[in-house]
Amino acid sequence: MSGEDPAWTPLKLIQWTAEFFEKKGIPNPRLDAELLLAHVLRCKRIDLYTGHEKRIAEKDLAKYKDLIRRRAAREPLQYIIGETEFWGLKIKVTPDVLIPRPETELLVEEAIPVMGERAGVRGQILDIGTGSGCIAIALAKNLPGTKIVATDISKEALSLARENAELNGVVDRIEFVLADIAPWRVFEAEGRRFDLIVSNPPYIPTGDFPHLQPEVRDFEPRKALDGGLDGLTVIRKILEEAPPRIGPEGFLILEAGEGHAALLKEKSQSIRFLSVKKDYGGTERILTFKKA
Repeated sequence: MSGEDPAWTPLKLIQWTAEFFEKKGIPNPRLDAELLLAHVLRCKRIDLYTGHEKRIAEKDLAKYKDLIRRRAAREPLQYIIGETEFWGLKIKVTPDVLIPRPETELLVEEAIPVMGERAGVRGQILDIGTGSGCIAIALAKNLPGTKIVATDISKEALSLARENAELNGVVDRIEFVLADIAPWRVFEAEGRRFDLIVSNPPYIPTGDFPHLQPEVRDFEPRKALDGGLDGLTVIRKILEEAPPRIGPEGFLILEAGEGHAALLKEKSQSIRFLSVKKDYGGTERILTFKKA
């Protein structure tokens, strides 16, 4: 592709880029080409085709070429354009946070009816390891009677989560707390209990990292992904320490990795396994527990 060529139109550029990305092994090559070009031209994807004969300005072509290089190096598309969609909401993302995924929307899908059953009670929800804030924000948008606490160990993540909450009009209903994966000491003095605790914790086994897609392995924050030797280090900690912070008849909903559900279904005196929801690939992904 030559920046001197005056004949570059959106359609030609998309076709060239899609072929280039395909050779580089980029998943969804045409979609990525469309999204990058729409980002540069500040338009919708459909506009690329309705104005397919319009020539690309030199300054836009130069910017687009730079984004192509970044994507060809396997930098995630979402980090390049700075945002993604989650539960129909616009969520800003940076390399300080995980990129929200469709599987995590299933966690929200499970949580909404759980809290809906408690209508009439001003619900209290805790989101552990909020990252971009996508889960807390989606719950706040769909459960207007609730108050949500979102914690993260990263100051940068919390700052971005707050920005996303402001962007989506729910910042007044979410309390952002800097805390580790077991934030109980923060609530000890006031004895706060939650009707629902949710978390998408680190759950990838350490040994799996060399086999991950470059977009995940080389760009997303390792501390938000690495779940230890078997992937369950953080999940076990939550299961052990969360029950005293869950109110009567309250719930705990977790996202987990492949094969984890079978290891986590054992009943305990303080919390019992309730159900599991499979993701779009058939993996048992979302685990729901209830206070015994």
